[in-house]
Amino acid sequence: MRVLDTSSSASPEALPPATTVVIGAFDGMHLGHQALVERARAGAGSVALVTFEPRPVDVLAPERASPRLQSPTQRERVCRDLGIDHLVVLRFDREVSRLDPATFVERFLLEGLRPARVVVGYDFHFGADRSGGPATLHELLGRAGVPVEVVAQVALDGEKVGSTTIRELVGRGDVGAAATLLGRYFAVEGEVVRGAQRGRKLGFPTANVASRTMRPRGGVYACWLTLLDRGGHREAESWPAVANIGSNPTFADGAATTTGLEVHALDVELDDSLYGREVEVAFVERLRSEQKFAKAEDLELAIADDVAVARELLEERGDALLHVRRIGAPR
Repeated sequence: MRVLDTSSSASPEALPPATTVVIGAFDGMHLGHQALVERARAGAGSVALVTFEPRPVDVLAPERASPRLQSPTQRERVCRDLGIDHLVVLRFDREVSRLDPATFVERFLLEGLRPARVVVGYDFHFGADRSGGPATLHELLGRAGVPVEVVAQVALDGEKVGSTTIRELVGRGDVGAAATLLGRYFAVEGEVVRGAQRGRKLGFPTANVASRTMRPRGGVYACWLTLLDRGGHREAESWPAVANIGSNPTFADGAATTTGLEVHALDVELDDSLYGREVEVAFVERLRSEQKFAKAEDLELAIADDVAVARELLEERGDALLHVRRIGAPR
């Protein structure tokens, strides 16, 4: 997959002939987003996913911005899994926000990417004050002979597939339902940093992960832990693990504490070599709420129970949902 990172002031370079462009915000790359890719893949030629960075809301109304479901590097990995040929990142800033729909289409599509076909979702908006929609796009591109296809809302078992719904599920800790709408386990990535090393003293060493995107509701989770290389790609092996999201109330002295993410990998020894490494933590199921125990020994017994439950659950569920299913023929 080729990644094109564009500036806001210039037209991006043209895509190869017969390329279908899919445009959207794509936070989460959930089943609704994947439906757009499937529609694009139905045509001849290659597929380019066009998105914005930073998100428009982060520039125009950061105080109202919802937490991100995935980082840009996570989105890139999912695009690779889906077999997308080109990922085009349009740099969004105040200048772009002021472009009327006609100027946006002219600069980025007709003069720039020059798609053979464009696919968008039913709720796609663009241009100053979100004044352009699918009908506007159809009118503007139709004059140039570029067809536009609009994909209807996707629902699964009566549940609307959308980023807002997934955020609500993750916020409640229902990562199983979120995985159903995502087509893969909900995951966060981040750097392994030094912690208090209490887990090591209890016999369950943990990696403290400084995650950069939305985390599930506090509690204990069965999960998978995967190392990332310097290019942001997953390494071959993923480890079954138990994660705790919380503030370690057993050791709190009453002062305010910071909520953290600690991950204990099963059947592998985590050592100091992980510090500074990037990892991805994929959440399979919430096991319980975080608890305050009377003494460290009680916490140690609870963690041992968590490990046993997680081991059985992860063996049963497997790691098939670590990666989104690939759409179309391999490229």
